[in-house]
Amino acid sequence: MTVAYTLSENVATISLDDGKVNVLGPKMQAAINEALDRAEADSAKAVVLAGNTRVFSGGFDLAVFQSGDPEASLGMLAGGFELALRTLTFPVPVIIAATGPAIAMGSFLLLSGDHRVGAPKSRCQAIEVAIGMVIPQPAIELMRFRLTPAAFHRGAALASTYVGDEAVAAGWLDEIVETDQVLTRAQQVAGEAATTLHAHAHLATKLKARKNVIDALRTSIDGLPAELAGG
Repeated sequence: MTVAYTLSENVATISLDDGKVNVLGPKMQAAINEALDRAEADSAKAVVLAGNTRVFSGGFDLAVFQSGDPEASLGMLAGGFELALRTLTFPVPVIIAATGPAIAMGSFLLLSGDHRVGAPKSRCQAIEVAIGMVIPQPAIELMRFRLTPAAFHRGAALASTYVGDEAVAAGWLDEIVETDQVLTRAQQVAGEAATTLHAHAHLATKLKARKNVIDALRTSIDGLPAELAGG
């Protein structure tokens, strides 16, 4: 299984589980997008995006980067940030259950949710500079949008790790609950949003509030070919 989909009382739950660390390779990206399509077709009023019991997501599939195929690498990068942009602008609230660590692209997808629930040991980290990679511009835009200035600069330049209450203070997460309650709490928040929010007003307002980052993401995703070509 890569992605499981369930619908209960107008809340769609999309659970990632590749049996490992939920790498956001092309297969996983496609499966998540298909599940989001299904949520829209089902007229879900809120969505929960969750990891497995081990991790939310460990980020991109490094095997694709190491394959030597620049087109495959570009496609995976663009697809990941298109997914983040879709999450950021989804018609209904997207609640993310950080059931474990959110690393690299996993952490950038986390930053795209409307509300993020984590556990005391949920680790959030943009790990790129620690493994010899330059953080792509779309990721920079997401970090700048959601994190405090200090956490943004430490997270980007130093690959700093944020856990528990520190992750909430930095902007990676919105709340911390016990590990076995992360998914339940995320579904509770989604249920409350589904019953109390006016869908049109929710979408129109968050699109206005996020216009700057949406525009910056669109420009930076379109600029990925030139960014990668320039090293």
